[in-house]
Amino acid sequence: MSMFRNGLVLVRAVSLAVLAVVALASPRIVLAQATASITGTLRGQGGDPVSGVRVAFEPGGIVVETDARGGFRLSVPAATAGVLQFAAVGFSPEERAVAPLAPGEVRQIAATLRPLHLLPPIAVDAARTRPLLETQGAATGGSIEAAEVAALPTDARNPIALLYNVPGVAQATAYFGDAPTLSLNGANSLYTVYTLDGLDDNEGFLGGPRVDLPLSAVRRMDAWVNSYSALYGRSSNGGVDRQTIRGSNARTGSVFVYWRPGRPIDGQNQVPFGEVAEAVARRQEGFQRIQVGGSVAGPLVRDRTVYAMAAEYTAEQEDRIGSTALTPFLGTEDRRTVKLFGRLDHAWTPSQATTLRFALSSLSRAGEGNGVITPEADVTTRRVGSLTALSHRSSFGEGRGSNTASLQVGTFRWFFPPTVSDFSRPQVTVISPARAVQAVVGSSNFVFDERETQLQLRNVVEVSTRRHTLRAGGEVITSQFALAAAGTNPNGAYVVFNDGNIPVP
Repeated sequence: MSMFRNGLVLVRAVSLAVLAVVALASPRIVLAQATASITGTLRGQGGDPVSGVRVAFEPGGIVVETDARGGFRLSVPAATAGVLQFAAVGFSPEERAVAPLAPGEVRQIAATLRPLHLLPPIAVDAARTRPLLETQGAATGGSIEAAEVAALPTDARNPIALLYNVPGVAQATAYFGDAPTLSLNGANSLYTVYTLDGLDDNEGFLGGPRVDLPLSAVRRMDAWVNSYSALYGRSSNGGVDRQTIRGSNARTGSVFVYWRPGRPIDGQNQVPFGEVAEAVARRQEGFQRIQVGGSVAGPLVRDRTVYAMAAEYTAEQEDRIGSTALTPFLGTEDRRTVKLFGRLDHAWTPSQATTLRFALSSLSRAGEGNGVITPEADVTTRRVGSLTALSHRSSFGEGRGSNTASLQVGTFRWFFPPTVSDFSRPQVTVISPARAVQAVVGSSNFVFDERETQLQLRNVVEVSTRRHTLRAGGEVITSQFALAAAGTNPNGAYVVFNDGNIPVP
């Protein structure tokens, strides 16, 4: 009997335990039936799976990330509409609307992510600032940067003419044929100082630049107006510093050809009212120009030795028309210009570098006669200048200081040889009974030959502190001049009165 009672108690205990387990498990069963699942795979446009994508379901803030195969699985509330949000680095954010799911439903979703095109980072180095007004001193002026040198138009590719765009700089009114063309603050153009990479570039006889550079050799030009610069000196009015191009590890080059053929016209059909047909024809067809040149730069030894070169050749013909009624057509002037530039930079060590620079320009203006002046009686003007400079720069104090030592040799020759003949004959001017010049024959009546050799030594030390830059230096310039000839034709010049016995065309 007792055994029966014990068995009944055991059965009741087991039954109570089963009921307790069922009671505890029933809420979880209900919960599982109130949720659903969303699974899927995310791929890029190329078809490759994308891992690490943040997948979120709203509402609810349920978030997971895709695995290495691009797969994901989310448990979401059943019977609830929502939005799936995909976000990953390098891809555009995406959203996908999700309709309500039944309890326990598993829905599969596949999505393709669009790439987000990101621009690579770009380092921008700010150029030297150019304030409209220099507030620390009374200087005015400005600069022509490399982009402006390349973009601004200039007649005959003359770099100096670009400086007319700078405040305080104007085109000078020349009073002789080869006078400098740059006037600063309205002063005499002979007082303008010219430097090339900081070294002297002044023709020492009358003034103006000793060497004209090819336009493609100019990197930057600075003009200081109405001021005195101790760094360049020798002028209380101002000056111009031209800085040349330098090679790099990238190979670059350019070639150009310009041709202006002139404009001949039909004097019978295209003459403006009140004009003389012959005069109009001469003006319009009286100028021709052809210009060729180029530049090249690059490395000789990468990261150590670089070079840059430029050259230009210009040929022009321009009719010279008399300015008075008594002087008929004077003929044609033939001009030839050659400009050469070369630069070599070598880095010995990270703190030691040497630069060798050479520049040469030659201008020839020759008369070709015609009209009253015959070719043999005309004159040629030639200006030939050169600059050869060697500079060495040393840095110290972890780049906070530098010392630049320079040696430059400059040459210049300005002479007027006859165009065709020599001085073995005199010059003869034939005049009519009305005192008009009918012809100029014989040899040229002008003799001039001047030469200059200049030597410049310069040293500049520069030290930078946290707030200031200290610069000190000195230079010595010595020049020798030689005047080989100056005067008139040694065989004389004569005026002959034509009373009708001298045939003049």
